[in-house]
Amino acid sequence: MINANFRKLVLGRAVGNAGDSIYMIAMNWFILQLTNSALWIGIMNVAIVLPGVLLFLFGDSIDRHSKRRLLVAVEFSQLVIVVMLIGLVALHIKLPGIYVGLVFVAALFGSLAYPIQDTLVPLPVEPDQLVQAQADMSIAYKGTDYVFNALSGFLISLCSVLGVLIMDAATFVVTVATFRRIKLAEPRQQHTREKSLYLNQILVGFKIISTDPLLRLLTFASVVMNFFFGGLNTYVVLFGRHFGGSICYGILESMSAVGILLGMTVVYRQLKKLTVRQSYLIGNFGRALFMILTVVSYNQFWLFAIIYLLSFVF
Repeated sequence: MINANFRKLVLGRAVGNAGDSIYMIAMNWFILQLTNSALWIGIMNVAIVLPGVLLFLFGDSIDRHSKRRLLVAVEFSQLVIVVMLIGLVALHIKLPGIYVGLVFVAALFGSLAYPIQDTLVPLPVEPDQLVQAQADMSIAYKGTDYVFNALSGFLISLCSVLGVLIMDAATFVVTVATFRRIKLAEPRQQHTREKSLYLNQILVGFKIISTDPLLRLLTFASVVMNFFFGGLNTYVVLFGRHFGGSICYGILESMSAVGILLGMTVVYRQLKKLTVRQSYLIGNFGRALFMILTVVSYNQFWLFAIIYLLSFVF
């Protein structure tokens, strides 16, 4: 690690991301047990992923305030939400809408943590260390993602959703304490930019897409693919139940993260030798092929898990 402040930033990111993974897995499994409904699992996943779509609305606010204080605030807010979830589960409240609403708020705070952390990375490191620093942050993110996705499934089977949420609250306590100990001299913020100017800058990207035929096509294709990808986040919970329970669910979540990690490293190094068009076609064809193959392996868990992993590689 580069220095003490950067080590705290990486540790906080790793522990905080573990917390994000734990409550997302736990609440997906809990909502399945509570409602036995694929519809409610879908609604829960919308609550988890929708905040990521809304992040562009908060860029100006992040720019205007102390990043370290914001980071502590968003992690503490997640802690408060998880404590509320613990209380509701302990009291056996059976209103799925309340859980979905709280998870949405928690996911919003969790999504805000990542751009805030990214803006802090250049401060404790030298310019020639920035690439390595970003790589370390990425490893902390992806590493904890697939480890705790799998671990959460085992923990749910051992000590129930309530026990897992209590452990999750402990991770956010550690994250808040870690980020509070970061000491960085942040540059003085300039408050001259008007809100209307910021919104106009946001609209520039939409205008570029709307006027370029290729970008319109790629955007439409991405919307369609991500729509079905979002549906997969719902069905993976049902796959886990089909194959035997929360442990299988956790393993499948881990397989998807490992597949993405392999795709971003090993496979990407091979595909970048080709043209963009060739890489794009190979990636999408590979994903489609292996997704189709999951259908024929639906009664053999480990074969299904391996094919599922390969689909995410692409």
